[in-house]
Amino acid sequence: MSNQAKTTVPRNTLGRTGLEISKISLGTWGFGNTSPQEAQIGEDDNLVAVLQTAFGAGINCFDSAEVYENEERLGRLLKQVDLPDDLVIVTKFGHGKGFSADQFRASVEQSLKDLDVEKIDLMMVHDPRTAADMDIVLGPNGALEGLRQLQDEGLVGYTGVATGTVTPLKLAVESGEFDVIQFPRLLTVINRAAETSGLLDAAQEKQMGILAAAPFAGNILATGVRGVEKPLYGYRPAVPEIVEAVRKMQARADELNLTMAQASLQYVVTHPQIHAAVLGVTKPEELQRNVDALSAPVSREDLESIADVGTIDSYYIGGPEFVASYPTEPRPESV
Repeated sequence: MSNQAKTTVPRNTLGRTGLEISKISLGTWGFGNTSPQEAQIGEDDNLVAVLQTAFGAGINCFDSAEVYENEERLGRLLKQVDLPDDLVIVTKFGHGKGFSADQFRASVEQSLKDLDVEKIDLMMVHDPRTAADMDIVLGPNGALEGLRQLQDEGLVGYTGVATGTVTPLKLAVESGEFDVIQFPRLLTVINRAAETSGLLDAAQEKQMGILAAAPFAGNILATGVRGVEKPLYGYRPAVPEIVEAVRKMQARADELNLTMAQASLQYVVTHPQIHAAVLGVTKPEELQRNVDALSAPVSREDLESIADVGTIDSYYIGGPEFVASYPTEPRPESV
């Protein structure tokens, strides 16, 4: 297939950073071996094809993390494609390993080496789960102190906090110390916790960049439920209540001549407080469908009507304070 996209992904200014980024950012969790099998991209040739399709479509930002174990591979394969002149590199550290200044320096230095770049445009604190975690991040010899030193040395551009739990995100916003917040799960067509909790309003008031990861909620909002034997939510079997909610949304999307994937992606990308959606793909044609989904004609009012028919008790989608287990811990069965 041709790598020339039918639709060019539009750009947005990432809050007070001033960075111009594509409204779809390429998530790279599946580029390593730590993601579920369903999210993994496979062989190098396929990964290169995805990168070519992404950059050809106007995507100029990719999002990685130390825990994804993919940056050495990315550094090698990025040399095989034509890079955007304004490529924005985002990476993260933390996720159960700690939040000290020394750890962040070691992680940034390793990322610079593996990616073969001179600067990380946006470095995020990855997965603080509690107020106590944020005390470490913000305290003496914590992540923030380390990031400030790395900024002074020109090794890091901007800073942020990335986690799927509302409390640390609110504390990051309240501190005034970070430029960007990023979250999975908290802003999708089935989960509006980032909005209803006041998080988005608070971040917008401080002119922060806001990135919403996983617009398809770990599969089900991309596949829908019609004809799908085992729908997955967060790459786990979806409970019946989630399946029924998606069924209702899919019926409303049908009335608007949209697929579930088109509706789900547009819901996030066109949200007035979201600067970009971070999504992962497993093959270039999947990425191309997502890019083309941006041109599907639909109003914001109609997108909200899809979300409204799928309103669900937050218990079934984890709620705003749900804390997922780290990879070394048993995974919960229900959400």
